[in-house]
Amino acid sequence: MDQELTMEELLAQQEQELDKVKVGEIITGKINNISNDGVQLDLGNGFDGIISLDELNIKRGTFPSDLFNVGDEISAVITKVSQKDGTIKLSKLQADKKADLGEIQKAFDEHRIITVDVEKSIEKGVFAAFKAYTLFIPISQLDTKFVTDTSKYIGKNLEVYIKELDIKKNRLVASHRDVLQERLDKERAERRMQIKEERDAERARIKQAKEDLFNSLEVGQKKDGKVTKIMSYGAFVDIGGVEGLAHIKNLAWTRVDSVEDVLSEGQEVEVFVLDIDKETKKIALALKDINNDPWDLIAKEVSVGDIIDVKVLRIIENAAFVQVTEGVDAYLPISELSDERVAKITNIVNVDDEIKVKVLEFKPKNKRMLVSIKEANREPEEDISGFLEVEDSLGSIGDLFKDKFKDLEI
Repeated sequence: MDQELTMEELLAQQEQELDKVKVGEIITGKINNISNDGVQLDLGNGFDGIISLDELNIKRGTFPSDLFNVGDEISAVITKVSQKDGTIKLSKLQADKKADLGEIQKAFDEHRIITVDVEKSIEKGVFAAFKAYTLFIPISQLDTKFVTDTSKYIGKNLEVYIKELDIKKNRLVASHRDVLQERLDKERAERRMQIKEERDAERARIKQAKEDLFNSLEVGQKKDGKVTKIMSYGAFVDIGGVEGLAHIKNLAWTRVDSVEDVLSEGQEVEVFVLDIDKETKKIALALKDINNDPWDLIAKEVSVGDIIDVKVLRIIENAAFVQVTEGVDAYLPISELSDERVAKITNIVNVDDEIKVKVLEFKPKNKRMLVSIKEANREPEEDISGFLEVEDSLGSIGDLFKDKFKDLEI
């Protein structure tokens, strides 16, 4: 049979239980009463814990009944133990601060972003709340841009990094600028990467297009092009993504003294593909119409021995060049000007003179023609072969005179 405890024994037992409760420890209990002054917790050890309104860690103007219900569990720090009346005072604020400080410390150590609520502004920055703690954000750390008015940040939620953390000195400094700058840097890096990828893709596309175009070229093709660069020896022409060289000798069938006389940079032209070097990727082009070679055309009209009209184009020391037709020049050496000795070519012909010459040699495949004035002016020899014919009835000359020589002594 159980023996009833005396009042003295009960008090001693209560005192022993209270001795087990240590100030500074965190204890958890269930709410069994709520008032405007705070809440009361059943701690499960026969004692109640009291959390006053200022230790509940709730915003001003908020009542405990707005946030809590009977039966809710709350963890709080033991702040005072009263042996006299057997009450235990608790602080949810301190318990929250310990948990919140752990989050802040982790955010600081691991460079993590936390969200704070701006509550107050001063000229040099703003104060923001992170749960139970207040952090300071200097004006220089509010934005990547220059800030003049800190009051516009009141009531805003800002993502920040913890820059300084010293609880003993109550120094918690945060930066919203670092978060913004990090995102700007990330966006810029992503944009640079995107631009690079787009450029690489475009270069690859252009390269492939050039390869396809180059591989599709055939000698003799006619292509539209644009002059990209003028050189002394010719012009570079873009024919749709690849460049070829139109040498000065292939600009026209006539003589070209200067490329600029025929072409200019940016000029739209039609060119013919003359040659394709697969190994060096070089393309030879022609501005002149390769399908209408004037040498091939004149070969159908002129032959060796013909006397033709020509025009003197230019004179050198021992010869002159004459134009047979546009694109076809012939060589007239000084020795073919006259039967008499000629000391100076200009004594006989001059530039722009129109003269008659005889074709002495003509090799259209080699684009070579030799002509002569003296042969053109020479009188044709009289044909006397008719006079040298002897009638068959007269016999040979020996037969005619054989009787005259028979009496001659030998």
